[in-house]
Amino acid sequence: MVGSKGMSLIEILVAVFIISAALSSVLGLTSFSLNAVSFTKQSYEANILAQELIEQVRNFRDQTEWNIDGLEILTNGIDYYVSKTSSPEEWQIIQGTETINGFTRKIVFEEVKRDGSDNIVESGGIINPNTKKITATILWQERNKTHQIELITYLTNWKQ
Repeated sequence: MVGSKGMSLIEILVAVFIISAALSSVLGLTSFSLNAVSFTKQSYEANILAQELIEQVRNFRDQTEWNIDGLEILTNGIDYYVSKTSSPEEWQIIQGTETINGFTRKIVFEEVKRDGSDNIVESGGIINPNTKKITATILWQERNKTHQIELITYLTNWKQ
């Protein structure tokens, strides 16, 4: 009789241990899933901000003269952001970075080189003054770790 009561206590302890291990695994998986969802949401928002920045640069290009007050006169390799003036309503490109809802965004312009077949090349070739490489970068912090998204596109002087 005493032996069976002792066995029941051991069975209860084993069952509690198994249930505790299962619950901690479920909680760990839940925590991981919530972190993944949060990161995915932030990555999506950063991607939208980068796309918006590139569209703003396109609008700036379209309202200016390429080599007078447009993209050709901007310094390559420097951080810029885009802002809209209120009166008159125009896009302007300003040196520096911009912070929106915890995301820091910037755009960098680079010269473009083309080969004899007019293809864009990384090295060699001749500088094409009517094309700019545009890199939109979005940075944000999550749990003391910096994350970054970059979108790259090329814009041309389509008015030439």
